[in-house]
Amino acid sequence: MKSESRLVNLANKKAASGSGHEGVSHQSHINKTTLPNGVRVITEVVKEVYSASIGIWIDVGSEDEDEDNNGVSHALEHMLFKGTTTRTAEEIAQQIEDVGGSLGAATGKENTGFYGRVMGSELPTAINLLSDMLRNSILTQDDLDLERQVILEEIMMYEDDPEDLAHEILIENVWRGHPLARPITGTRETVNGFTPRMLREHVDTFYRPQNMLVSIAGNFDEQKAIELIARGLDTQMPGRAKTPVKTPEHNSFVLIKDKDVEQAHLALATKGLTLTDERRFELAVLDLALGGNMSSRLFQEVREKRGLVYSISTFRDSHRNTGLFGVYAAASPKQVEQVMELVMAEFAKVKQEGFSEVEINRAKTQLKAELLLGLESMRNRISRNAYNEFYWSRQFSVEEIVADIDKVESKNLTQLANDLLKTEDLSLVVVGPQSKLRPSYSLVC
Repeated sequence: MKSESRLVNLANKKAASGSGHEGVSHQSHINKTTLPNGVRVITEVVKEVYSASIGIWIDVGSEDEDEDNNGVSHALEHMLFKGTTTRTAEEIAQQIEDVGGSLGAATGKENTGFYGRVMGSELPTAINLLSDMLRNSILTQDDLDLERQVILEEIMMYEDDPEDLAHEILIENVWRGHPLARPITGTRETVNGFTPRMLREHVDTFYRPQNMLVSIAGNFDEQKAIELIARGLDTQMPGRAKTPVKTPEHNSFVLIKDKDVEQAHLALATKGLTLTDERRFELAVLDLALGGNMSSRLFQEVREKRGLVYSISTFRDSHRNTGLFGVYAAASPKQVEQVMELVMAEFAKVKQEGFSEVEINRAKTQLKAELLLGLESMRNRISRNAYNEFYWSRQFSVEEIVADIDKVESKNLTQLANDLLKTEDLSLVVVGPQSKLRPSYSLVC
């Protein structure tokens, strides 16, 4: 059960490459069914595969928590696997594996997802198990005490990973004081304070039909699946919609986090775009051309030509009402200053000169290939279809997305680079041995 925000944001980014009701591909067709209680069901039958994937998303994440219950969405994600009134945790695991399938879940800043992957003929098993977990979980004190230790181990695992730590510190400070700044897993203090009552209150508040969305893709009986979901979730009663989260303020800073590691890990970020910003395809091209692959500017300049790093890449972290765009790199502490100078130089160059047509076309081709290759994964399809419904309330055809990618022009990229890559908006976190690092680094581009 993975909970890191980057996994969810990868799914969010792929949502922009969604399929559409009018022509997903030549092999499939997407339908939307709204159940009587308000649960939305998105189905896409793909006859050419053997499998079926299902996801049930709840429109709640760490942004909907407060300082006292931070991490409760993630804890509940864990706890729903601990047993129901009809099955033990072991029986849940056995029954999905008896049919060769698997279950999983992920918590993000904005939503929580529960997933199943099975042979198409065994989809009823996955539906029955997930429905049972969502409506009949027992949430006992003994199970919570046990799972609490698992979550604390997960927190320590992320803290031990300097890359994860750098990103977490970056988000905590760039959106300081805002719900999006809080860790998805919660903190040691909040996790130790969780009670079964807090979990049940979270279910009662957010696990409501208007916040729930089911997405299925693969080779399955569509009508039977909808009927099973309707029966499985028919006791979910409507409640209030969740309160929209305000847009956070963007803070700029330089922060050095002392950690005894061999490499220094850099997370540099500026303002990004929201998930639904009309310039999202321009940002995707900018991301790929600047640092998203082996032919990108940063990879070539910093790693291939100078050998200063093993790892360097750009990243996008987009949400409903805000976003970040940045660079991650890992280098010897003595080389951090040179790496930063090269990154700032490339930022300035992109703002002044933009990208060549060759670079732009290469990035466009990669985006279109990612879209089409993603159709081979049923897990990708359910995520894309779900996020299209969550964020746009519609589906996008492949042809529509390809046309939007093709519309990206050099002048648009140069303007976007100038809009985002501003010295005053840059923030930097460096995780590494403080004695070998400078107390500050220049962020001028």
